[in-house]
Parts: sequence; C-alpha cells; structure tokens
Amino acid sequence: MIHILKIATSFSVFLLFVWPDLATAQTITATQNGKPISTTIDPVASSIVAPLSKTTPSLAATIATSPPPPIIDPIKELRGLAIVSALSKGGYNLYMRHGSATEGQDVQTLLQTPRWWENCALQRNLSEAGIDQARRVGAALRQLNVPINMVRTSQFCRTRDTAYAMGFDSIEVTEDLNHQMGQRAGFDVHTARFAQLAAMPLPDSNVLMISHTHASPRAEERVMGQIQETEIIVYQPDGKGGAAPVARISSADWDALILMVHLAETK
Repeated sequence: MIHILKIATSFSVFLLFVWPDLATAQTITATQNGKPISTTIDPVASSIVAPLSKTTPSLAATIATSPPPPIIDPIKELRGLAIVSALSKGGYNLYMRHGSATEGQDVQTLLQTPRWWENCALQRNLSEAGIDQARRVGAALRQLNVPINMVRTSQFCRTRDTAYAMGFDSIEVTEDLNHQMGQRAGFDVHTARFAQLAAMPLPDSNVLMISHTHASPRAEERVMGQIQETEIIVYQPDGKGGAAPVARISSADWDALILMVHLAETK
C-alpha cells in the first residue's frame, strides 16, 4: 500500500507540472443530515482516484483531498515590507490586470475589424470605478518610490486607459499582452507574454505590464487565472529565460504597505 501511495502521489505531482491548468481546485457542495457541507477536490488527483477507488478507497480519499501546489513558492514569496524593499531596488516585472471595465462589451467580430484596437466602441471599457482604482494604484507606486522605467499594455483600450489613469503618459502597446480573444491567427500570445515576463528590466528599475486574466498552460502563470482588477503579480526574471511570481499585491494592499513604511520610518 505504501508503494502504491508513493507512485500515485508522484504521478499527481507530475501531472500538476505538465498540465497546471488542470490544477484549479473545485468545491463540491452536498448535504448531510439535512445540512449543507462542502469539500475541496483537486481535479488532477481526482483523475487518478477514479481507477483506484474501486480497490483502494482509503488511498482514493487521500489523493482526492490532497491540496494543489501553491501558486507562489512560499520560499520565494515576498510579504509586507519585503515587497517594498525589493521593488525599490528594481529588477522585477509587475504584471497587472486592468481596472474595472463594465462599460460596453467586446464584440465577437473584434478580430475581423481592421485596426480594431483603435475602436474602443467595440470593446469593454473602464468604468469610473476602474479609473479610480487605477489612480489609487498609481499614487501608491509613486508614494512608495517604486521605480518604473517602462509601461507596456495590451492593445485593448481598457489596459491603455488604466496606464493613463495611473499617471503614465508614455506607454508601449504590444500584442504580446493581449487577451486570447485578441490573438491573431498564427500568433502564440502565451509564449510572447512569458517572454516579456522573463525579460530583464534595466538596472535599478521595474517594468509595469498591464494586461488581462489568462488561462495559461504554464505553471508560473497559473496565478493569472485568479488575478483581480488592478491586482499586481510581481515576477522575478532569472536572466535565463525564466520568471517566477514572488508576490501578489491587491488594490486593497497598498494602504497597508504605505502604513508599514510610515511606521518603520518613525521608529
């Protein structure tokens, strides 16, 4: 039984790295004695459980309830003042989702329209709330003296407008950061986007990239499926073509970070 458990667990880990998009846990709700109960199931483990459950029910239960691997490696993760200290020194790519965009909608024929990115009427656009979110994040970056030497956005209007609302006048627009719906035929947006994340910023500076949620096949980008509006995922490139997420900063985290810095300076 011990050998079977080791083999099954190893295979589960292998699948998580090969097909990380399958690793999103699902919550299943049922009733017991008339009361609702819920449990979180790892879909990768569940795919292994099915053939095993008939002969080894205890093993099946063990695999099914094992948690998926963390989205950010706890050993590398930056928290609190460590985030501010790291960003102030530069060397990171800050991947950010655009602000709240509830005005209009993305038309299904977007890619069939020549130079569609110039026509904001064909797209979802920032709401007043989204503009305010972006202003607050931009103000926080400046207050914490986070050096940004380059701002890149996707071709969608809502990402460009997020950058402008943050207070950046000079931006670089690239299809590398487009949502999948803006991916032209023959272009692999996942590969192009990760190349941007793996690129080394200029010394003593950071690069801000404003994009969208993504269903990426890469383990390093699983977090993009959960990213909230104006949340920033801090990526650390390794200089060898790779990059790993080391921090998540939600729009609500900035006030706490600013307070931490203030308290540290007044000690």
